[in-house]
Amino acid sequence: MKKALCKPCSLGLIAAGMKVKQLPGKAEKITCAECGRRRFGAEYEVTEKNGGRTDEGV
Repeated sequence: MKKALCKPCSLGLIAAGMKVKQLPGKAEKITCAECGRRRFGAEYEVTEKNGGRTDEGV
């Protein structure tokens, strides 16, 4: 899913095991979707590491 994130939150999601890819564009003043702060950031595509699939019941 597409989210507007600040740099610290994007790094936090990477550390939590998510796949985070910055979308084309410039860094601008945004309201972060994770922490709610008004900071400089960019749009990111955030997905699960395994591609969004769950391997339950296999």
